[in-house]
Amino acid sequence: MPEFGEAVAGGDGADDGHPEDCVFCAEWPRELKGYKTKHGLLKDEDDLAESLRSNAKELTTDKKVGPVYPLPGGSDPTMGWVAKAGALEEFEVEIGATPHHIIPGKASMAKSRLEQWTRAEKGKIKEDIGYSIDCARNGVFLPKLPDLYGTKHKVPGVTMAQFYGQTWRALSPASKEGVGFLVMKDTWLQLHYTDHSKPYKTSPTMNYDKETRLECDQLAHLAERFRIVCERSKDDDGKRYPPYSLVHLINQKSDFFKMRITGRPDQWKSWVSTLAEDLSMAVRQGRELLVSKLALTKKTRG
Repeated sequence: MPEFGEAVAGGDGADDGHPEDCVFCAEWPRELKGYKTKHGLLKDEDDLAESLRSNAKELTTDKKVGPVYPLPGGSDPTMGWVAKAGALEEFEVEIGATPHHIIPGKASMAKSRLEQWTRAEKGKIKEDIGYSIDCARNGVFLPKLPDLYGTKHKVPGVTMAQFYGQTWRALSPASKEGVGFLVMKDTWLQLHYTDHSKPYKTSPTMNYDKETRLECDQLAHLAERFRIVCERSKDDDGKRYPPYSLVHLINQKSDFFKMRITGRPDQWKSWVSTLAEDLSMAVRQGRELLVSKLALTKKTRG
């Protein structure tokens, strides 16, 4: 995977010969901005959805932690999709949009070494850098299981609804594949219906949570390297001024993984669900055609 160490904004500190892309000096002069980091354990799907749908040019506060590093909202009005009658069942089927944390909060960010450089309470920096795990750059709306399979009550007058009211678990593997493949081929988005801890079939020692955590650890290693060479970022108390440029580098990681889980299914390189990986492999091996049936209509916020 590519290294991310490019400068975000050129620093104009002392010309002492240390690297221009230093994460502590990229936003010079050094100062304390009073931001609060919304760390991994505080991740909230509702807050992420709000960030994704926001049209704000800058989101500067989070209701749970306070002031955060200013970043724009996602301006994504996605609310879900509707499968037309006859596509999945004899009637229209609602498919909701779930906000997916591209870098998972609890399973990846919180378990990585990166938070020692984003949170002051970890003891290495004077103040939080203000990164939010719920920022729009760290999110994408993915289709979840069709509402049909979580519905317990039948709608009066609806007939020939063979699976109506059944749970996803009760469906046969072939039925699950048929539903999942149709949704993913029509949306070019991965079906999100479980956690991301299952090993990839193509790489049994790796899974989505581990993959994203390792990338967070890579950024922690980058910060540690610059800590060694950057004396001007250290205060008299021995702590470093906040490496605010890490906010942008973390967002680059989110962009990187977003490209790996969206777009043409045969080009996906990371997977949030087993069915998503199954579709990728089926298309690459010629067992499944990448042809949309135009069965889904996108719903947006009016």
